[in-house]
Amino acid sequence: MTPPGSAARYERANTGPDAERWRTWKGPVVLALARTFTSAARVLEALAVFRGDLRVLVVFSFDGTSAFNAGTEELLEGLETARIPWERRLEVRPHLVLTATENADMADFTCPIVVLPHGIGFQKYVPDHRTRRVRLSGVPRPEFHEAGNLHLVLSHPAQLEQLRAARIPLVDRAHVVGDPARDRLVDDLRLRDRYRAELKVEPDRRLVVLTSTWGPEGLIGSRPELPGALLGSLPHDDYRVAAILHPNIWFAHSPWQVRHMLADALDAGLLLMPPDRGWGAALVAADCVIGDHGSVTLYGAALDHPVLVAARGSESVPGTAASALFETAPRLETGDLRGQVEQAVEGHLPGRNRAATDLAFAHPGEGGWRLTVLLYRLLDMEPHRSRGDDGTRRALPPPVPDEASATALAFDVHGLLDGAELCLERFPSATRRTPSPPAGAVRHLSVYETEARHALVHSASVVCRAPGEHVGPARWPEPALERYPGAYAVAERTDEGTEVLFRGGDRLLVRFDSEVAPILGAAVPYTLLRAGREPVGHHKVRLGPHLVACSVEPLPRTARQGTTPATDPGTPASGRVSPVWGPTG
Repeated sequence: MTPPGSAARYERANTGPDAERWRTWKGPVVLALARTFTSAARVLEALAVFRGDLRVLVVFSFDGTSAFNAGTEELLEGLETARIPWERRLEVRPHLVLTATENADMADFTCPIVVLPHGIGFQKYVPDHRTRRVRLSGVPRPEFHEAGNLHLVLSHPAQLEQLRAARIPLVDRAHVVGDPARDRLVDDLRLRDRYRAELKVEPDRRLVVLTSTWGPEGLIGSRPELPGALLGSLPHDDYRVAAILHPNIWFAHSPWQVRHMLADALDAGLLLMPPDRGWGAALVAADCVIGDHGSVTLYGAALDHPVLVAARGSESVPGTAASALFETAPRLETGDLRGQVEQAVEGHLPGRNRAATDLAFAHPGEGGWRLTVLLYRLLDMEPHRSRGDDGTRRALPPPVPDEASATALAFDVHGLLDGAELCLERFPSATRRTPSPPAGAVRHLSVYETEARHALVHSASVVCRAPGEHVGPARWPEPALERYPGAYAVAERTDEGTEVLFRGGDRLLVRFDSEVAPILGAAVPYTLLRAGREPVGHHKVRLGPHLVACSVEPLPRTARQGTTPATDPGTPASGRVSPVWGPTG
């Protein structure tokens, strides 16, 4: 019996001399070959040129010999493709073979074979498992260089020159079509606001996208601490941070290991984009791209986003578009990450990296159509769609972060009085890399009760009830102070504003003109008390880019809730007596 999900399930209907007997649709067969997750994703994108064509059939086969083969079968299985065993691929008798891997065994096929790029050009030296030396990524194996039926797809004429310089005979069967992936990203700029909304990036917040190629010289290999350091350095109410990792990272180490390694950053709010969907939309939504010598960094430059280079590997090929990007994009150094990001965004000059992108992408806006013309010509058919309406010109999948992406629930809050203005900034504590506060600022740890890390909750100066949480007694603050003896205050959102209960029984209501997180609401009276100011009254509070009006009102006292913790960093230094509060020291 054929196991469910096995490639053998579609074997009989698609291989051998009697395959025609079982088919409802008739027409030429395109055999799509996959060897890695990346190559499978690329060939799936290219197959969009045949979308809706009733004359063309598509069958898949998978070569599982790559070190990065994990996840590929699941991808094809999840799409419910017709997949046949690798050893029977020749029996499909295809009219065209389409692949995005240069390492598959393409011997004995008599039909045209098209090798697509799985990145942008030949920009990286990678290990060759056959010779234990390095080779140029994207170039087919030497034994196929003389194959008269093998065709190579390129994105720019500069790649032709690379082939000539390396004396690779494939130059005579290489076709410069441009880059459909680049064109699709640019087309989707019209949907940028929608993608930002789906990622919960408000119009006044900035989205920083980290992107890393695989290997020890890529961003995540050479600077593994950077996602957490960036999240800890950027004010939470001003920024969101997303990460796009090369599929070879996911499927050499496993998705579990990726999430495990990035656990602190994920707890701090990192938006980790899955390898199979959403990364393109996240890139479109970005305000700044931090990358390396991988292709996604160049795609970010093609969108004219500000780009910072965090890693430049020796495996990067000189004279390519990636190396040209290193000449125009500033490098992200280790110190003052916030200042560097702000400078990159605010000082960005449109077209700054155009020299690099012009070296990467020829025929902008025509990549999908030129690929369509090539593939149909090799099938000896006319395209079923017109120019400008090829199957690749469709909106990208929406940006849905990985299931491990979480909402930050613990924050280092910095409060600084500047005249009559109170500035509040908060930084996710889970990263353990938050900055020192500026001189004169009040710093405290404030967490939501639903924070998973017990140590953070029990060491917090302020514990807040998560908005929408209804577990426990109707009156939450008093029992909460008993549960958290180390806390100086607890706070919860009510219909009127944020209610803050201090140890000792004093209660305050903090109101804003708009909805504000309880952690920020509680930070107003906390910071004012620590700074020796009277909390009750009207205040101007800067939250991110906004200056908002705030009022703090006294509420009837409750029964005294213990004493102020002796080690609490929020205990006011003065023993002053407030006309509203009584003793505060």
